[in-house]
Amino acid sequence: MAFTTPVWRSWVDIDEADRVMRLLRFGLLLLMACQSFIVLAEDFEIPQLSVRLLDGIYSMDADIDYRFSEQALEALHNGVPLTLEVHVQLRRAGAWVWEKDLFELRLRYQFRYHALAELYQVIDLQSGTEQDFVTRSAALSALGKIRGVSLIEQEQLEPEQSYALSVQTALDIEALPLPLRPLAYLTPAWSLSSETKTWYLRP
Repeated sequence: MAFTTPVWRSWVDIDEADRVMRLLRFGLLLLMACQSFIVLAEDFEIPQLSVRLLDGIYSMDADIDYRFSEQALEALHNGVPLTLEVHVQLRRAGAWVWEKDLFELRLRYQFRYHALAELYQVIDLQSGTEQDFVTRSAALSALGKIRGVSLIEQEQLEPEQSYALSVQTALDIEALPLPLRPLAYLTPAWSLSSETKTWYLRP
């Protein structure tokens, strides 16, 4: 006995296949748009990192290039403070994941704009020190200069052992005003961070 497929079922199958293809095309276009958006987003960079020994104590200097997205700068100019966190870690070179850090520190800074005074402000949240600047470029230059951060005493390190100092910085989305956080988490323009910069030292 021969069986035939009802005409109405074939039309349903065609409609379903067409719907799936349209969804796939839409998803592909959306993915391409997101990738293009991510490429255009600004980011942070640590072009310079160094360690020096003075009076038996190792200290760190770093230069950070903060390139904020247009969305972040617009929020800044509308009174939203931007908080940056610099994560510093010192570990034995090649250390296992479960090994403890020899030194760890999270440096926090805040970048503000005061519209009435037309001044940019950089605040060191560790010391509470505030610096005011007329131009944004001057403020960003000061924000990115980290000098003389004490790390560890030389006698705490083993001779002939290599150690890795890693530094990474990022915009702290959790420090943004609560209504802005959901959008910031979902928008690539707010996902601002640097790659990890590493400096190797040997006592």
